[in-house]
Amino acid sequence: MAQVTLTIAGHQYHISCDDGQEAQIGRLGRYLDQRGSELTAAIGPIQENLLLAMVGLLIADELAETYGELEELRAATGSGGAETKGAAESVVVDAIEMLSARIETIAESVRGA
Repeated sequence: MAQVTLTIAGHQYHISCDDGQEAQIGRLGRYLDQRGSELTAAIGPIQENLLLAMVGLLIADELAETYGELEELRAATGSGGAETKGAAESVVVDAIEMLSARIETIAESVRGA
């Protein structure tokens, strides 16, 4: 069992984790610290326990929004595994083709100027 020391809002926390998970836990801790710093910059200093609760709520909101976007994408492309991947690839290909055509149009107008 490995242990990682995280610094969040100036306080150190010793977290146990599975071997090999240290880097991921460190990244997550830095993210929490960053969000905490952003929050205190916006509203001023607050108690540590309230800060961590508010950061948790902000991250839960981000996660809920991401899940909502994922569900919208699944609904738009169907819910089948290979079908979803194929549909998503098709959307990306269409977008690339549209951007390519737009770039060509801009290039032609620049050449003509």
